[in-house]
Amino acid sequence: MIDKNCPVCKGTGFVDKGKVVEICTCRFRQEDFQSRLNIPKRFWTVELENYQPISPAQRRAYEVCKEFVHNFDPEEGKGITLVGPTQMGKTHLMVGVLKALYREKRVRGFFFDTKEMLFQLRFYMNNEEDKYSRFLKFLMNVPVLVLDDLGSERLSDWSVETISLIITYRYNHQLSTLITTNYQLKKSEDDFLNSLEERISPAVVGKIFQMNEVVYLY
Repeated sequence: MIDKNCPVCKGTGFVDKGKVVEICTCRFRQEDFQSRLNIPKRFWTVELENYQPISPAQRRAYEVCKEFVHNFDPEEGKGITLVGPTQMGKTHLMVGVLKALYREKRVRGFFFDTKEMLFQLRFYMNNEEDKYSRFLKFLMNVPVLVLDDLGSERLSDWSVETISLIITYRYNHQLSTLITTNYQLKKSEDDFLNSLEERISPAVVGKIFQMNEVVYLY
């Protein structure tokens, strides 16, 4: 991916050296930067600027994300929770926020599909206890953490306790957490099982409401 702000190639991705045109090193730096944020390769071209909202709800989510980056204060511990069905661009927006915070505010975040995060934690717990402790500590303390697709994982007692621990710690220490989920946050009589309150816990959902601005993409 090209660094649009690169002073060497002026955002073109190429450097003219007279008889030879070379690929600018910013392309390789960009790969390092995306890996540093743990952004999956599928989303390397994703930016806030190339999100294309269609519905009013998508436009609202887009504006909330842009404003969040502009006003970001790491001491406040504020975040965003995007709630809605698949194919609405929730992950696109959160990756865009993560990249913009790193570029504009020099704040490092970390992206994780929640299922993958829990899988890695369990693997380390069962095989490499030292790595498990370090990884869990990192997840609890990284300045910005994206929990993508929260609630879709298989929720064993261990999974619920782990998610609760991470979110509660980040809530208590005012660290920004960005969340996407396909589930309603609060349970209702009509759809009791399809809520994070039922799948995780009312206490955790209560903290999410307090720490994050909740945006519905319906």
